Amino acid sequence: MPSSLEMTYDVIGKLSRAATAQDICDGLTSFTGRYGLTSMMAASLPAPNERASLMRRRHLLVGAFPAGWMDHYFKQGYAHIDPVVSRGRRDLSPFLWSESAPFARPEHSALVSRMFGEACEFNLKAGFVVPMVTIDGAIIAASLGGEAAEVPQTARGMISTISAFALGRAIELRDQERKRNLSGVTPREVECLKWAAEGKTEWEISEILSISEHTADKHLSNARRKLGAANCAQAVANAIRWGLIS
Repeated sequence: MPSSLEMTYDVIGKLSRAATAQDICDGLTSFTGRYGLTSMMAASLPAPNERASLMRRRHLLVGAFPAGWMDHYFKQGYAHIDPVVSRGRRDLSPFLWSESAPFARPEHSALVSRMFGEACEFNLKAGFVVPMVTIDGAIIAASLGGEAAEVPQTARGMISTISAFALGRAIELRDQERKRNLSGVTPREVECLKWAAEGKTEWEISEILSISEHTADKHLSNARRKLGAANCAQAVANAIRWGLIS
């Protein structure tokens, strides 16, 4: 029987070759399935006051929970009351979903019970979470779930190590996709972003570049979409981070 270290290296080797989000899910759950953790999702943790309508697009790295659950979860705004998310923000040690109960706010108790009850309908009755901090300071987490979770203390280290590697690979794939998108940002869109970085309004940009205000708005909108940004400020920040604006 292979040792814990050999099993860990074997799974990490598979994850290092992952080319898609599905490869990451399959590689991780092929190992965690033996502990009842048969599906997973990975995401950065949203701010407490963040708009629910933006969360999925802005935060989800990998989503392979049973069909329909993630749509329902984000639509209901459960991330704002989910004690799993609350604990992940405050405690970077791995934990079972059931161990997040003390982090539920009393006024949310009924909604939290409803959320977990609905999750059971999607065969997500128990789970295990591995949070970590990225080099940018963002908190991200892998959440593994299934109909039962039997995770002995001796397995937590292996699952945590492998999940952390999976999170890193997911970020790497996301950044590769963003770089591919960067190649589609036009020089005019970059020019508009540069003026937006200077604090210029769309009308001012239109005057500077001798284009219509509608065209300036369209350029900035296209740039936001290609850079995966929710607003102009985030688009500018991403453009600076990835070297489009110096």
